[in-house]
Amino acid sequence: MKKRFDAERVLGELARIRAAIPLRGSAPRREKTQRMDARSGEEFELEAVADALEALADDVRLMVDKATAEAMEKALDVYYAAEELARDPANTDVAEHVEKMRAAYQSQYGRPIPTKEETEKRRAKEKP
Repeated sequence: MKKRFDAERVLGELARIRAAIPLRGSAPRREKTQRMDARSGEEFELEAVADALEALADDVRLMVDKATAEAMEKALDVYYAAEELARDPANTDVAEHVEKMRAAYQSQYGRPIPTKEETEKRRAKEKP
């Protein structure tokens, strides 16, 4: 005997997980779009679950993108502080780390790290 798929239970669990994802200040969550091409009740339920999984994936993607952007902003602040410290001849060891950070950024993004002034100007424009 084939065990019936409990779409309602799965949808409830996906909704609970999705509601727990912090999306402060981000784009509104995409609501599920029902395809309505199901030929049976079971197909309709499976499509509803697929839509809910896509919405959950979108939310996770938004959360990861936001966390990555926040981490980059903090990393830039650390870089600028280290760059300032490295100007002092007493901190020659810091200069080596600044160069490594510069090289890593250039390698990752294919361009130099923006100056502190450029970053401050961008941040001012982004403020609500």
